[in-house]
Amino acid sequence: MTDGMMASRWFPLRNALAAGALALALSACGGDAGQTERENRDPAVTAALSDPIMADPDLTSQNRADSALSGGGPATAEVPPDKRGPEEAERARLAARELLGGGPVPPAPPPAGQQAESRLARAVTLEAVAVALDMGGKGCAKSVGYGFGWVTLLPGALPVYPRGHARVAAGSDAPGCKLRLVRFVTPVSAGEVADFYFASARKAGLSPEVRREGGDLVVQGGKGAGRFAVYLRDAGNGLTEVDLATSGL
Repeated sequence: MTDGMMASRWFPLRNALAAGALALALSACGGDAGQTERENRDPAVTAALSDPIMADPDLTSQNRADSALSGGGPATAEVPPDKRGPEEAERARLAARELLGGGPVPPAPPPAGQQAESRLARAVTLEAVAVALDMGGKGCAKSVGYGFGWVTLLPGALPVYPRGHARVAAGSDAPGCKLRLVRFVTPVSAGEVADFYFASARKAGLSPEVRREGGDLVVQGGKGAGRFAVYLRDAGNGLTEVDLATSGL
């Protein structure tokens, strides 16, 4: 093959490669813009992406067997066995005290009312929780989206109990439907967790009250149009399961 023939074949190939590189660059730029637009629309994604990447040894085993990355529905995360014992419970209690100022957490008052069955007795999904508690008004449950990023958007006075393990989280910022819904577990007893939420809600001016509904211990309250409810129950294996729901806060 002559030098001229080689050159004639090389230039078109070089031009094609250059055009491909340019197309990839433009595509990448367009992808970044699209991604930014989506993040601006989705506060859960924005919050999740803003979080630091964590390499805490306490967290490295949380997503065992990719349990927090299951597709086709809401993600769930199991609790590592070493996070269920009395030592972990004590660390959680100490962290809860710090959130309330460092002193002992004052006990919540006894339940002021009781009904035979919990409103959440048949609420399997978080949408069902929102419907059962009439959170956000009619139709708001349909706007709920799942993702652990919603945990970071809970009201400051109503976080997941310290060192608790979120199993599933959801929320909405659709017009008129500011919802936050989290189901989590903790090795701390239901009574102690109720004490924390009652004290934190009262400190924030949310007028909490304590109730019993079936087997659930309930702390609920609100301010203006904002409402919250915390449902606590024994989950077995030394764990307390908690459904935390807020609307308009």
